[in-house]
Amino acid sequence: MFKRLVSLGSALLDVSMRIPGLPPKGGDAFADVGFSMIGGGHNTDSAAARLGLPVVHVGSIGTGLSSDLYLREAAKDGIAFEGMVHQDQDLGICVTLFEPDGERTFITHAGAEHELTLEFLQSLKLGATDAVYLTGYELFHPGSGKPLGEWLLSNPLNGAALFFDPTSVVDQIDPEVIDWIRREAFVITVNEWEFEKLQPRHDDRALFVRRIGAEGSEMYEAAELRHKAAGVPVEVVDTTGAGDVHTGALIAALAAGKNWSESLALANRAAAFCVTKFGGPTGPTLAELGLQTL
Repeated sequence: MFKRLVSLGSALLDVSMRIPGLPPKGGDAFADVGFSMIGGGHNTDSAAARLGLPVVHVGSIGTGLSSDLYLREAAKDGIAFEGMVHQDQDLGICVTLFEPDGERTFITHAGAEHELTLEFLQSLKLGATDAVYLTGYELFHPGSGKPLGEWLLSNPLNGAALFFDPTSVVDQIDPEVIDWIRREAFVITVNEWEFEKLQPRHDDRALFVRRIGAEGSEMYEAAELRHKAAGVPVEVVDTTGAGDVHTGALIAALAAGKNWSESLALANRAAAFCVTKFGGPTGPTLAELGLQTL
């Protein structure tokens, strides 16, 4: 079905700490775990690449320590970078505070990852053997949202299959763009909160994948439940990136010719593996899933 993933998912530096609870205003909290790594769209890209799908990242990065780290991490997973490089800024930073019950709090400062131009987007050559990945964060930030919205409304896919993750900013995205995505995307992948916000409609041509945590995931077509796969019980360490990894693994499974039930089940396994590790770009390899090939 797909021969490669063309990703516009914005990558940035994740700085994560596990704390017993959020402190009161002006107070202190002391973390027992702390780490930093490239996250955001890289979580999805790396998950797909580790399962054998060629990935090309066409988002934007900058110049500096975080952008250099991104390029090194992408290269480790065989991800090709063919995006924009900005000389006047580095990647943004997301500070993630996660508590023992898995609750997460995010504080994000955007950087070069949210600076795209319409001219660059129009230079992208997409085709019927491409999967394209995009999230609501790219459509929300002014530096990327306006050119991306204009580009999408020009119908640029040329037969490519768009996978869209609306994220928590779904209700702050141009409704005209959301309606276009409902009509033209292949898959809209959502968590439970986003599912309630978007509410699949009978006239949607996009399929909906609903991620329901430990219960697994479901696929809806024209607002009707078509497939469901059970979750995988694991001891959860950190839920950061689980949805991203689920999406990357789902794309890789569909690309390998798996049917929907098989693809959802494999994506559930990948997401379950992710939450047993610290950090977002922790999708499994084929070997870690006990597989030789998809």
